[in-house]
Amino acid sequence: MAKNAVAVKDDFELVVDQIPDYLKGMAGNRGAEEVGAGDMIIPRVELVQALSPARNKKDAAYIEGAEEGMLFNNVTRQLYGESVIVVPVYYSKQYLVWKDRKSGGGGSNGFRGAFASKDLAEAAISKLGEEGLEAIDTAQHFVLVRAGDEWQEAVVSMAKSKAKVSKRWNSLIRLAGGDSFSRAYKLHSVTETNARNESYYNFNVTSLGFVKEEIYKRAEGLYETIRSGAVRVSSDYDDAPTTPADSEY
Repeated sequence: MAKNAVAVKDDFELVVDQIPDYLKGMAGNRGAEEVGAGDMIIPRVELVQALSPARNKKDAAYIEGAEEGMLFNNVTRQLYGESVIVVPVYYSKQYLVWKDRKSGGGGSNGFRGAFASKDLAEAAISKLGEEGLEAIDTAQHFVLVRAGDEWQEAVVSMAKSKAKVSKRWNSLIRLAGGDSFSRAYKLHSVTETNARNESYYNFNVTSLGFVKEEIYKRAEGLYETIRSGAVRVSSDYDDAPTTPADSEY
């Protein structure tokens, strides 16, 4: 059974991992007709750092088995290991407003909203009237993530210390030519050191080959959905963005 899944047993199994024969080949989404974009979120791929809530057994965000440098899904809390295969689908830039740790922020407690421009973010900061707020230029890479035999929709947010990785990734995609989602890449963790000679984990990207047609078609569908504006990104953050100089890790 998948990690974090719950099986209820009585005289027989009520939950099974594999799709039953009677459901195979059936299409439809009955029971979820009223579910819209505002009722769903696209999760993000994050990195486990030394002080991440994912490693704190007393935190609600704790993930059993989480180790520094691992990648994970911030909604399902699924661990991917130290690398994962992704297909880039869409790129956008947003300005995320954060309250710094010294002013009582940190993690999801510090997140104040995402905005399409710096002007909108600064206007929101003025309206909020709180101390310690900052608008952070954030790259949002919408991707398909390979998790075992499945492909999951997700976002990789890159700001501050991750910004250079985002630019390099965009350059690799541009040099490859064609649709962004025609090729796959390996997203993995690497160790870097800040100005105080402290180590922390960052993303790195390696180019792989072309994707199979079925994956290309699925990515194309997600691309069209994102372009239509019918998506919402998870606003739960385990950790706020940090620069190499101020990283606490």
